[in-house]
Amino acid sequence: ISIAKALPTIAAGLAAGSVFILTTLYISFNYFGARTASAERAQTITAAIAPDTAWHENARLDHYLRTDARGIAAVTDEDGNFIAGNKDVMSRSNTRTYPIEWHGDVVGTLVTQPQVPFKPAVPLWLFAMIGLAVNLAAISVSRIYSERISKHINALVGYADKIKVNSEPPMPGLVEFAELSRLRVAIGRAVQRSTRETIRLRKIAYRDGLTGLPSQARLLEVMDRVLQSSTYESPAAFIYLDIEGYRRACEMLGGINGQQLLKKIASRLSDQIDVLHRRGSVAGTRHMLASLQGEGFGLFLPHITDRQDVSMLVRSLSQSLARPFDVEGRIISVNVSGGIALAPEDGDVPDELIRHADIALHQIRKTGKPGFQFFTPRLDRQIQGRFRLESELMAAVDNEEFVAVYQPKIDFRSGRIVGAEALARWKRPSGKIISPGAFIPLAEEIGLIEDIGRQILNAACKSAVSWMRAGYDTSVAVNVSPRQFKQDNFTDSVIDALKTAGLPPKRLELEITESMAVSNPGQVTEIMRPLRAMGVRLAIDDFGTGHSNLSMLTQLPFDVFKIDRQFVSTLQSDRQAPAIVEMILAMAETLELETVAEGVETPLQADFLRRRGCTLAQGFHYSPGVAQAEFLSMLRKWDSGFGQSEARAAS
Repeated sequence: ISIAKALPTIAAGLAAGSVFILTTLYISFNYFGARTASAERAQTITAAIAPDTAWHENARLDHYLRTDARGIAAVTDEDGNFIAGNKDVMSRSNTRTYPIEWHGDVVGTLVTQPQVPFKPAVPLWLFAMIGLAVNLAAISVSRIYSERISKHINALVGYADKIKVNSEPPMPGLVEFAELSRLRVAIGRAVQRSTRETIRLRKIAYRDGLTGLPSQARLLEVMDRVLQSSTYESPAAFIYLDIEGYRRACEMLGGINGQQLLKKIASRLSDQIDVLHRRGSVAGTRHMLASLQGEGFGLFLPHITDRQDVSMLVRSLSQSLARPFDVEGRIISVNVSGGIALAPEDGDVPDELIRHADIALHQIRKTGKPGFQFFTPRLDRQIQGRFRLESELMAAVDNEEFVAVYQPKIDFRSGRIVGAEALARWKRPSGKIISPGAFIPLAEEIGLIEDIGRQILNAACKSAVSWMRAGYDTSVAVNVSPRQFKQDNFTDSVIDALKTAGLPPKRLELEITESMAVSNPGQVTEIMRPLRAMGVRLAIDDFGTGHSNLSMLTQLPFDVFKIDRQFVSTLQSDRQAPAIVEMILAMAETLELETVAEGVETPLQADFLRRRGCTLAQGFHYSPGVAQAEFLSMLRKWDSGFGQSEARAAS
């Protein structure tokens, strides 16, 4: 179209260029013709005056030059001296010189202006008028064609622009020019192919190939259109449905049968929604059940009455999926959970509404039971707080903000401090100390517990060395998380910590939970073999809370039983607790293992444990966890006898 609109300018330029070229050629032809004629006339004059020049007939030369040479010529001798003719000619700039020869000798020179003057037959002003007329004609004609071409091209472009997926505007009528006719046919064919391909791709993009339900792209398109009209009086709802137990069923059924199960689930959900719609339980006709990523489904309800209607709907869906599925003769049971978000209350754009429903669904997953949850702003604040804590936790690991505090272990027989347990604390740059209960679960979940454990292990080994150099025979115990213990390089990291700090291995004790020990006893033995050979001790933490038995315990390389604090704290309130503690102590004595009672907080608890033969005790009755310097001061104070007498008096 731009080229067509530029046709008048192009035509004017071409016409002007053509006129200029023709004028230049005409002028050049006349100029060179006059020049050639002048040269020929000058040659004729030199031949005529050669005898007179040779015999120095100056009067005859002068007469001839003034008459036959038109008075615009002069003759000079061999030395260039004026002889005859018009002497003024010799000082003019447009003259030419020709030699005068007589019998083969040059006897003089003819100096003359052009004998034939340059004068075109047609005046230049007439050429200018002809050029202007040609330009005007070119502009007029090209403008007419420009308008006609632009009209046809605009029609073809408008036709292409108006193409929609399910409709096609009428094709423009016949066009005038052959090139545009071919273009019209080509556009028509291309549009038809594009329309068919667009419809095919739309079906692929807007329909899930497995379940046959609308895809997430289609769901977002519908939600984006409908949510613009949602109000508090006429709200919409989005339910994020998650099929619990589906992955477990897929592992049992295999890939293809697992897909069959998902198709059956989608079909049952769709059928149940249609039933509810026929009953009037689902308002409107544009509700949409769509397939989301994985085994998730999204249910969009453009019009609802209140939350009670949504609750009734999800209960109906839950009851529908509660019936078992028959997949290739195998009976499979699944459950459904869902997060619910309302528009515009919880969001007025699709992404926000889906995100809030997902947050509500995440809250249900945390309970470990199927159910449904409406989104509330409090849930969003919790998620944002979790994200901030994750970010701060990652930065704290990089900045090594985790420190160890040490809770002493008291020997019941001697009353001396013989060891300490290193407990992790998070020390913020502000000086605030955060307890492990606030960050350990999240650190385990996001995979930072290994880094934190490594920092605490290194700090504990360095502290134990400082106690040793101060003259105290005190060991240190470090808790090891399941993820940290199962790392491929765990053994190497322990050895590196010992070497870096210079701590004898016998002064280090590693603590793992009973549940972790019994889950894979062979792995525990394999990991601890080189460490135990060096002298590192292994303790089973929280003993009595797991499911180990005596036969398994004899196969595990333990040195210490740590009695869980829940049994110690209930010695006076639970009639079964003393019996359990006595059983653990008897088992340890049989296996010749050391025992440590955790959470000793009262003199009565300490006295009971001491009389029953417990080896060591730790708890607030003696001291909470303290920093390394304070623990060293405690050792000095305890070693002086003051601390021991206090402990004995308390017991």
